[in-house]
Amino acid sequence: MALMLACLLNASCSHHASNVGGIETAEISIDQTTHLFQDEQKPAAHEEIHFTYITDERDERMRDSLNRIFVDKTFGEKYRQVPAKDAPAQCAADYAETYRHDLESSYLEDAQTTDSDVITSWYSYEETIESAVERYQKNTLLVYRVSTYAYTGGVHGIYATNYTNIDLHNLRIITLNDLFKAGYEEPLTNLICEQLMKDVEVESLEELEEEGFGPLEYIKPTENFIIDEEDIEFLYNVYEIAPYAYGAISVVIPYETLMPLLNTDYLIVKKQL
Repeated sequence: MALMLACLLNASCSHHASNVGGIETAEISIDQTTHLFQDEQKPAAHEEIHFTYITDERDERMRDSLNRIFVDKTFGEKYRQVPAKDAPAQCAADYAETYRHDLESSYLEDAQTTDSDVITSWYSYEETIESAVERYQKNTLLVYRVSTYAYTGGVHGIYATNYTNIDLHNLRIITLNDLFKAGYEEPLTNLICEQLMKDVEVESLEELEEEGFGPLEYIKPTENFIIDEEDIEFLYNVYEIAPYAYGAISVVIPYETLMPLLNTDYLIVKKQL
């Protein structure tokens, strides 16, 4: 039903299979435009979805567990129980329905008093959702990335990228508490701030704050990180620790620097070192 509805809303849908580091995946792409009142002369919401999920048949339990996480992280908990192959169309249909339901009545009111160009800019929405397997380490680790863009009028839209690191041994999401020894919070915060100062080319926390970062108490270890081959990258999206003009802030710290804090008894950590 969701796919049928998406097709009625000037949408195109395609599938693409691939192999990422030895695991079989597929991508579902949806490109849809929804006009208010189904009138092409009225403002519209444009949505693109590029959703990657696992199709590998060799381990059904792993495939299904990973796909539930992928759907949850890409579309939200509301869709967690929706089959991966159906989730993009369901999300697209809900987006279109919500856009029309929430905006049609207010558009009619504003159209009576507002210039047509202005009102078109107010009511022209955009959303992009793109996901991918960023890293796959067989029998050990999978890193999933979800990148989004949303524009609902105003000066600019909002970009975000979020990573999910998954332990393939127990099929659960890896947290900082797994990777680091107890009491890591303060020393890891210090390392992140030190790296930020190097990246921004300042010599003190006060100078860092003067550059627009902070307040300093907001700069803490984030669960939005990626476990890479030689380092851990901590990613802060726009507005989290700096003004919009800075964009997303990436803080990369090598394992050599992190070594005193790492939980080397954790198998995922052992496999990276």
